[in-house]
Amino acid sequence: MNNGPRLNILTQTFTTRDSLGVEGIAASMAADICPIINTVTPRPFYWAFLSWLYYDFIHIKGAKFDYPSFDYYLKKQDYFFVLSQLLVNNPDRERMAGVDKASANIKYNTNDLFEADRSYFKTRFGGMQYYNAGLFTMGLAEYNYSQDFPNLTQYGEELALAFESVIKNTRYYKEYRLIESPIPKDVLVEYGEVINIGLKGFDKCKNILASHLLEKNNERRNESWDYAVFLNKKGIVLRDYSYAREVLYDKYSVRGQNEDYPDELCNVIKGWELVIGRQYFAAALEIMWKFMLDVLDVPKAKNEWINGSLNDSVFDFDLNDKLSSLIEKDSYDCKTFEDIIKKTSGSKSRNMDNDLCCGIKMLVSIYNRFNNRSDFTIENQRTLDSGYDVSLEALIRLFEDYKDKKICDVLAYIMDKWLIRHHYETALSKMLAGRDGFYYRLVDGYYFKNEEHTFIFDMPGNRFLQLTKAMMDLDIIKVGD
Repeated sequence: MNNGPRLNILTQTFTTRDSLGVEGIAASMAADICPIINTVTPRPFYWAFLSWLYYDFIHIKGAKFDYPSFDYYLKKQDYFFVLSQLLVNNPDRERMAGVDKASANIKYNTNDLFEADRSYFKTRFGGMQYYNAGLFTMGLAEYNYSQDFPNLTQYGEELALAFESVIKNTRYYKEYRLIESPIPKDVLVEYGEVINIGLKGFDKCKNILASHLLEKNNERRNESWDYAVFLNKKGIVLRDYSYAREVLYDKYSVRGQNEDYPDELCNVIKGWELVIGRQYFAAALEIMWKFMLDVLDVPKAKNEWINGSLNDSVFDFDLNDKLSSLIEKDSYDCKTFEDIIKKTSGSKSRNMDNDLCCGIKMLVSIYNRFNNRSDFTIENQRTLDSGYDVSLEALIRLFEDYKDKKICDVLAYIMDKWLIRHHYETALSKMLAGRDGFYYRLVDGYYFKNEEHTFIFDMPGNRFLQLTKAMMDLDIIKVGD
């Protein structure tokens, strides 16, 4: 049956991701200065494991070399890896997929024989799909377009053989890995005492991975790697995302703690300051947006919505003062940012009547941080001047234009152009791609809140923290060094 124009189809999946279209810039910048490792690939084990899985699968006689067949093979191998770690009670299980399902299977097992349960993880590659791209970026695998299935390069094969050399004497490898048969518990226990997600005992694999992670395609040195080593030598341990943001944003900035660092780290340090600055910029807008949606309790015209948001807010300054008066106070520091984020992020947070106040003061702080920075290189400045409608460069232009205007005027502009309108443009582009992202409906000039979905503000992850965790697995840096 023809459903008519695409915009009339009301069964689209709702997407909550980046409803203002302001988060992606920081993610792209982070990918450029910290290649390969991202927020979902912190365990190098999976690159070694995946290389071996490709190698082993390719050498199976009569195998059909396509992704569905490989996925079927892979999920057996990964499931029994997870099961082996649970049976030996290995405490290191961070980012190991399928633990809940495998734990339940152990709990209800009655005969110490375990069958392959490929339903442990439903997505492709058992969750390892996120690691697959890294093999190609590091030059460990390459596409074979003649059969639409990848080949390992000589480096990938070297990594696979190094991995295999550690596990090849286990009974699992020799007797069970290629057959569909129940596996005795003692076989999996033996296997679990050899294989592990932390790569203990896989020293050659660690060396191969370290060399390929340090150099992207063996062409450009990963400067974030050098920055992580530098911080480690300083005794700085990035425990969580919040502390990582404080270090990367403040510690070596001329407008932060202004501590000394080697000249060769200048670009990457400034790059991470910009990444975190953009994350804080997006956070300020999303905190304000969260409050505005809460105010939209009944349908309102745009001016009613904006004025209602201002009237329902509490400010510790006079809205009729000039914006310049707020800029001169230098507003919040990084720790205050983190306190605000802690209170406003997550599904259990509540709107605060000073959300607009916090948001505008965060924006003022970011403006003061990046405006007229003579220490930025040309490359950094080009990144700042992104050309996006809503960006750090646009913030600086806006505040320069509104310096002598009332604070309420700049707040009204931000709510109108950067929140209401930009959400509409972002959600419309998602709808044209088959996903619904609208938190309001606009009917005859009135805005109706989408009551079915609640906007939840959360800070995104940080590649740098995952990089340091990966480097710990590879024994490049250690806690306490």
